[in-house]
Amino acid sequence: MKPMSFVHRVLVLIISLVVTFLTAWSQSDSVGTSTAADTTARLQPRGIPVVFAGDTVFYVYSPLGEFKADERAEHVAGQLRFLARNDWPLDSFRLVENNGVTDALLDTLRVFSVTSDDAAALHQLRSQVAGEYKSIAQKVVRSRRAELSLKDLLRQGGIVLLFLAAMLAAFWGMRRIFPYLYTKLEGWEGRYFPSISFRSRVILRASTIASFHIVVLKGLRLTITLALLYYFVLHLLSVIPWTRSWDPGPLLRGLLYSTLLTVVTGALLRGGRAFFQSLGTKVDAWRGTLIKPVRLKTVEILSEERIAESLKWGAQILQLAAAVMVIYLYVTIIFSFFEFSQTWAKTLVGYVVSPLRDVVVALVSYLPNVFFIVVIAFVTRYVLKVIHLIFVEIGKGTIGLPGFYREWSEPTYKIVRFLVIAFAAVVIFPYLPGSSSPAFQGISVFLGVLFSLGSTSAIANVVAGVVLTYMRPFKIGDRVKIADTLGDVIEKTLLVTRVRTIKNVDITIPNAMVLGSHIINFSSAAQARGLILHSSVTIGYDVPWRKVHELLIAAANATENILKDPAPFVLQTSLDDSFVSYELNAYTDKPNLMASIYSQLHQNIQDKFNEACVEILSPRYSAMRDGNKAAIPDDYLPKGYAAPSFRIFPFGNPPSEPGSKRE
Repeated sequence: MKPMSFVHRVLVLIISLVVTFLTAWSQSDSVGTSTAADTTARLQPRGIPVVFAGDTVFYVYSPLGEFKADERAEHVAGQLRFLARNDWPLDSFRLVENNGVTDALLDTLRVFSVTSDDAAALHQLRSQVAGEYKSIAQKVVRSRRAELSLKDLLRQGGIVLLFLAAMLAAFWGMRRIFPYLYTKLEGWEGRYFPSISFRSRVILRASTIASFHIVVLKGLRLTITLALLYYFVLHLLSVIPWTRSWDPGPLLRGLLYSTLLTVVTGALLRGGRAFFQSLGTKVDAWRGTLIKPVRLKTVEILSEERIAESLKWGAQILQLAAAVMVIYLYVTIIFSFFEFSQTWAKTLVGYVVSPLRDVVVALVSYLPNVFFIVVIAFVTRYVLKVIHLIFVEIGKGTIGLPGFYREWSEPTYKIVRFLVIAFAAVVIFPYLPGSSSPAFQGISVFLGVLFSLGSTSAIANVVAGVVLTYMRPFKIGDRVKIADTLGDVIEKTLLVTRVRTIKNVDITIPNAMVLGSHIINFSSAAQARGLILHSSVTIGYDVPWRKVHELLIAAANATENILKDPAPFVLQTSLDDSFVSYELNAYTDKPNLMASIYSQLHQNIQDKFNEACVEILSPRYSAMRDGNKAAIPDDYLPKGYAAPSFRIFPFGNPPSEPGSKRE
């Protein structure tokens, strides 16, 4: 493969020499045409140019009759083109004076005219200017006729064919050389192109580096191909007589640069998409290694999945932003390649540059205000730290204030913190950018009104929460009854109070409703004086009340979480028609266990009364019974117990034994 590589290099050198030679030859052919332009430049043109075959031959400075200066120039150019396409003898050109105007005639054809104003603009005599214009016209017409001759066309065609052959040879050489280089680069993978690693982690693989070099070579090949096509088309149009007057250079260069830029932009977009796709794959692979959950002590704030998804989402946004920026720059640069759209490019650039410039200028001018805001924020931060330290010590009891309870420390700190931050915001507000503008002020007023209208109930709850905090009707953990809700307070905020019932149902009550309802706190005095639990029973008149008191107190003492001191006591609440109502009152310091204490207390009451063969009466039960059998479980009845029969006495004749049981 080495000899072939050498041959290719020699071939490329020969092609370069041929292209250089053809370029120089083409430029030498255009010397004759440029002579007219050089002669015209010496005439110090300041008027309307007469353009013929792509060159300015001379200038027209004044109107003539009904013809304006630009119309005269276009008419003269048309006459010269007519002469170039015909074989009229140029030696018969003559100058004729006609009423202050010198006409250049060819037989009866008036080619151009020179007025006194034209001569005055050039600071020459009219006859002298007409003579120079005549010489220039003869020269350019002869040159154009020579260009249109068959001999010249054949010569120019040969040049084009030679250039085409050289270009095809260059294409053939690149077709052989570049695939060979691609194969070489692939073979160098891992040997000359090792992988790039950092701390045992592969940053760039060897295959990626080799692929990058191959892409660069492909871009070089494309650039050479487009450059050869550009120069071929440019020389082709310059040697053809009918297109020699064109100026295709700017258009062809614009197309060339646009093609290269399109390829580069496409490669950037594809590379960016591949990069971000690879980044998404790497993010999935980094779970558990580089990506770990964020924890605050034992509380997991951000999981691995949430962090990974956030990184992917951020990568997608970055990819979209990069793609939009690349496409915007692509369109802007494409417009700058062409003369007719350069103003568009400036406009598009202005859309980005002007706001960025304004932002930079605004930021620079805003720096003093930024320093002031930073100082205020710094001072506010440390003031809040000192205030927080004071309230923490109050909450711990280290600092005591008369009439200020320890549980007030945290809500009071929150209120003070809000006031300090609000004061700092008021101080900072005038230094915010645009704070004095009517738009900013209008938006502020609108948001204030919107907040006021939409947060009426929320403000009411906040005010109620503050009032409840300093009323101290309950605290966290208290057993309370708010309206119809009975349970333990589990959370207090400025907006709501949360109560957990004995059925483990969490009920959220707005603070405004709490403040407007009656609140029963079973725990406020339970530790100091004990909470009295009470239960009522009805016993017949035939049972001595002292016996009933004894049984009820015994049942209370047998119940867990019932205090022995103060001792339980019994109240006789009513003397009804067929029974007496007794109320047992017992103290407990566990109000949160009210339900279980009541249940156990009722069980013990039943046991104690059944053991003493005392039945607990009920009005409904006594209305439906026949009264012959005691309403006591059979396990508690004495052995051999038999239900007594009815005994009927005459009216007004009571039983002979006083105090005996009525049957």
